[in-house]
Amino acid sequence: MKSYIGIIMFLGILIFPGCQTVQKSEPTAPPNIIFLMDDQHRWDALGVVDSSMHTPALDKLAKEGVRFTQAVCQAPMCVASRNSMMFGLYPNQVGIVRNQHGLQDSLLPAKTLMQLLQEAGYETAGFGKTHWGTSSQPFIPSTRGFETRYIGECREQNAVMMIDADPAKKERYNEEVKEYGGGEERPIGYIGKTSEIDEGDHRDGWVFDQCIKYINKRNDERPLFLYLSFLKPHAGHNVPEGYEDFYDLKNTQYAQQPPWEEDHSEHAEGVNRRDMYINFWKDANEEQWKEMTMRYKANCSWIDHMFERTLAALEDKKILDNAIIIYVSDHGEMLGERFYRFNKYCLYESSVRVPFILSGNALPEELKGKLDDRNVELVDVLPTLLSTAGIDHPKKAMGINLLDTTQNRQGTFCALHEKKNQASFMWRNSPYKLILVMNRKANISDYTEEDIISGEFYDLENDPQEWNNLYATSVGNPVLKKMKNELLHQIKSQE
Repeated sequence: MKSYIGIIMFLGILIFPGCQTVQKSEPTAPPNIIFLMDDQHRWDALGVVDSSMHTPALDKLAKEGVRFTQAVCQAPMCVASRNSMMFGLYPNQVGIVRNQHGLQDSLLPAKTLMQLLQEAGYETAGFGKTHWGTSSQPFIPSTRGFETRYIGECREQNAVMMIDADPAKKERYNEEVKEYGGGEERPIGYIGKTSEIDEGDHRDGWVFDQCIKYINKRNDERPLFLYLSFLKPHAGHNVPEGYEDFYDLKNTQYAQQPPWEEDHSEHAEGVNRRDMYINFWKDANEEQWKEMTMRYKANCSWIDHMFERTLAALEDKKILDNAIIIYVSDHGEMLGERFYRFNKYCLYESSVRVPFILSGNALPEELKGKLDDRNVELVDVLPTLLSTAGIDHPKKAMGINLLDTTQNRQGTFCALHEKKNQASFMWRNSPYKLILVMNRKANISDYTEEDIISGEFYDLENDPQEWNNLYATSVGNPVLKKMKNELLHQIKSQE
């Protein structure tokens, strides 16, 4: 009888093939999310953009994935930019608009990306810089969603700190950079030198070592969110031995200056130690300019090599068999452009644009090997990564899901709040950029056209160096009028 029933079932499958659908396929497991980040990495400091750069690991991710060519940060500085990205909110919505003290945990405006992933069942491991606030603030933030946490600078509760775990290494690093300044941004720190200490004595090298150890011993069945964030290529430029060899110092090209006798940066004039930079670099010799530029590039190559070794370790552990890989930086680096301007703290291209790559085998096939020219912002990181994990993003999150190619915005937004009585806002829609300098208001929704003090308007296609401000001569320009209306609407939408 059993045999007879079996024959009937077999014949039924042959005659009615649809019957085979009774077997349900297993749901796809959420992908591992590998988040690679560094600090002050120019958008064009990649080999796929500039052939003089040696960044093979990031180039490979870009070629196999999607590179967003027009991505910008929401604030051209670390603390405000990183908080904005991790909450998926604009800086004024977070309540942090400068490199200032952060927020106590009880005052956070939302859950962080890590907290949302952890609640959804991800293992969360973080190595390196998050920069929730300053090292001098009167409180220590939690790890804000990281179960495993190792940091080179800026203490978090229950995190393993380099100064505690390996004080001798930290002391050797501090000794080597003691002349570079607290922010490592003095001219001597920009010129830098070939480092005389081991890679593992560097803060980034130490964090990298801890990350590799963790990957090699990991034994967890949950999907993984791994965050690896380096402090370099931010100055100082004390580069481990070997990475300068990728560059020809003699033929290194450095920033060319505009034909000005004084700074013409209306929104950022005088901001962030301008006198120090101008007074040194206007008299610096060609060798110093070349060394500074070359060592910045060499730092990028060192970071790239640590990313490469990290990805190799993840591949050995089969973690990349189902993974999304993201690479971003928090803001750019001026490297002496536009009248001896260094670091960030301005709304010009090299400061606000960031490298942004999505890659990994879990990336939709239609996105692989592509360039994406949409108007992309760092607030898009949170909704995009949550969507890869099948998690609904919070309703008040401001970004778009970049995996949905139908989603776009009219332009990209960035803000600078470095002057006491002024705020400056950028609206960028390639090939044009508008910057408005406005009277500072306590409530962002109160801004109107009457608050505009001055403006800058650039045709980026014909003036990529942003030397020619067209604002005063473009009063009747319909493009300027449209962008001004869009920017004012964008400001008000962030209530």
